[in-house]
Amino acid sequence: MTSSEVYRKKIRGIAGLDLNVLPGDERIDALMQKYLRRLRSALPKHRRATGRVPGAAIAVRKGSKVVHVKGYGCANLETGENITPETVFDLGSVSKQFTAFAALSIFSAAELETPISKFFRGFPRYADKIKIKHLIHHTSALPDYIDLHVAARLAAEGWYARVMRRPDDWYPQMPRRKKAKELTNRDVLKLVALQRLLPRDPDVNFEYSNTGYVLLAEIVRRKTKQRLSKYLKENVFDVVGMDSTYVFDETSKFSKKAPELLRHARCYNPVKDKGFVSVGYSPMNFVYGDGNIHSTILDMAKWDHYLSTLDRRTICESDAKGKKPAVDARSMLWEPAKLLHQKQEEYGAGWYLLHNKYTDKLKAKNGRKVTKTFKSRAEYHRGEWLAWENYIARAQKWMLPAKGKPVDPETWESIGIVVLTNNTAPATHKEFYPCALAKQIAQLYWGHFTEDNIINGVNCALA
Repeated sequence: MTSSEVYRKKIRGIAGLDLNVLPGDERIDALMQKYLRRLRSALPKHRRATGRVPGAAIAVRKGSKVVHVKGYGCANLETGENITPETVFDLGSVSKQFTAFAALSIFSAAELETPISKFFRGFPRYADKIKIKHLIHHTSALPDYIDLHVAARLAAEGWYARVMRRPDDWYPQMPRRKKAKELTNRDVLKLVALQRLLPRDPDVNFEYSNTGYVLLAEIVRRKTKQRLSKYLKENVFDVVGMDSTYVFDETSKFSKKAPELLRHARCYNPVKDKGFVSVGYSPMNFVYGDGNIHSTILDMAKWDHYLSTLDRRTICESDAKGKKPAVDARSMLWEPAKLLHQKQEEYGAGWYLLHNKYTDKLKAKNGRKVTKTFKSRAEYHRGEWLAWENYIARAQKWMLPAKGKPVDPETWESIGIVVLTNNTAPATHKEFYPCALAKQIAQLYWGHFTEDNIINGVNCALA
């Protein structure tokens, strides 16, 4: 067995986690039972007999140990099939971190300064100003392709709201409906190429851009000669052991008994007097890069653990040895975007960022209390598409070492939380939105004070 194979085997087991006996925390179980009760309370009386409601899958890591992986509620209200750790969800914009990871594994820091006109020769002249790094950091100034689709009269105003009210069983079969004029990434490129001018110059403001990430996926394809789906499978998903994770696009084809179909949940939106309605199809469902990665909570636990391993090596192990890490995850993924005029935006490569410092009194060896300074950081992102609502949050805190000294790994603490849901919770249930759930779970481990638990300071309104 090669060293690479040994490494992959270790990652697949999540550092010794028995995948046949997954861990659970009764406190999270109690929180999620409350969540399910609130969803049931939103059902009209004629729908309450079965007690079936959609739900969520939760994964939690504390330090290097995964402490909770579990599903709650139904993956399919019609059949009563429950959500399990192997249920497949559409990640929505949580997908962006994988697209960014792919790009950063291909291009050096210098190459990120390459204008996108090198890859899209038919684009207007503004493509000479937009660089690859601008796509990653949402500073390209490109208009959103969904808005362009409506502006071109290819879709009516309010089409998305209508989709969210109309029953449709598109998931999990996910067939094409060509008469509906479905968009692909190639169509998005055409829409962008028709825009002769940008509303403003790139690199001036942070403006969340789905268009930028679709272009980023296409740049990965043109650079590697592989579709994003194949590149990520071979270079990320297979390495981390994410066996049930894939990119869905217009070329995706699955057999009737494929796990991608059999384990895929439906998603549900609450509609007045109807309860939770299965929604699913839109003509945008084949566009990828900005979204359209499908995964399970078990695979996402592996991903979070993998990132945590890279991060700890960057901060603790490499520092202690005085060596630069082979993969500097911190500067690669979670370095704030730097804009013109000395501006900085707290967004990395598919992650929103948060950081702070605080002081705490610790007991010294002589018994006296001494004041020490601690640093904490968080990375997080929401993912929404149709009735899929998801959230991932990671945080770290450690004692700042004396000048010239490495970080003491004994003072390093970290946490990772992933929440995947197959429903749009009613507006009256804001405490059970995925971000709010992640905050409540973080409080079970790190408390209610923002100084000790930076996740309390996360802005749930951010995309």
